[in-house]
Amino acid sequence: MRRSLLTLLLAVVGPTVASAQDSFVLFGNAQFSAGRYGGDRAVSTAYLSVGTLGNRGRWRWWASLPFVFQDAATVRTVGAGMVPVGGSPHGTMSGTAGGMMGGGTSNTAGMDRGGSGMIGHAGVGDPILRLDVSPWAAPGAPQSGTIYAAVKAPVASAAEGFGTGRWDEGIGATYSRHAAAFSVLLDGAYWHVGRATTDPFRDVASGSLTLTRPLASADQHVYASALATTPFARGWQAPVQLAIGWSRVGADRRVLAVTAGAGLTATAPALTMSASWQWSVR
Repeated sequence: MRRSLLTLLLAVVGPTVASAQDSFVLFGNAQFSAGRYGGDRAVSTAYLSVGTLGNRGRWRWWASLPFVFQDAATVRTVGAGMVPVGGSPHGTMSGTAGGMMGGGTSNTAGMDRGGSGMIGHAGVGDPILRLDVSPWAAPGAPQSGTIYAAVKAPVASAAEGFGTGRWDEGIGATYSRHAAAFSVLLDGAYWHVGRATTDPFRDVASGSLTLTRPLASADQHVYASALATTPFARGWQAPVQLAIGWSRVGADRRVLAVTAGAGLTATAPALTMSASWQWSVR
């Protein structure tokens, strides 16, 4: 759920930094995830993402590019999360990576104990581009709404498990309400998952609910979030994850945040840890 946690960071602490009109922000995210994602083989993935975020009036755009290290090619990243390949989600699929991602059969020898038989492989992941517009929001207003469109571009190697080799497109909306004691953020999105005609995957909807509370120090916050996605294929469980985090906004509008998450269903990562930062250039 790299996209979900990065979006969570931008949504929770991003407005603090990028609420000023005509601003430009650099951000980064380091994340480690581990789990089976509903398959029968464990995989660990580390991400290092860098990106930019800009505001002009009611418009906001952001783009991120991840560098990925993964110890197995048994999962692939789509716009709304990660899906297993070469494994059997609770026995519902056969172990044919090619059949699940565009034809052919994968030899899974050496992968039975978790991992892919490789020490690990690294490469560039698929970039995500997003454009937001706030049709109703005023500076200092306690509530705001945003609609957005996003795409995941097919840059990563599908053979190494970093992507699918296809475009994903998403549309979504967020609503936030801020108060002195706590803030609430709702986010919902619909993703068209690029796939071949033989792939079992289908389009998915995702959503999150986040509560944020300031600490005694006004520049620090804690937050908790629930994130869920509809099943990627018929008969699969819906990925559901809980996350908690802490963030600090410096006087220079630099942000540091750490997040930890745990999966509630077999198709979500069992464990996720993330550290993120933002730096307002202007």
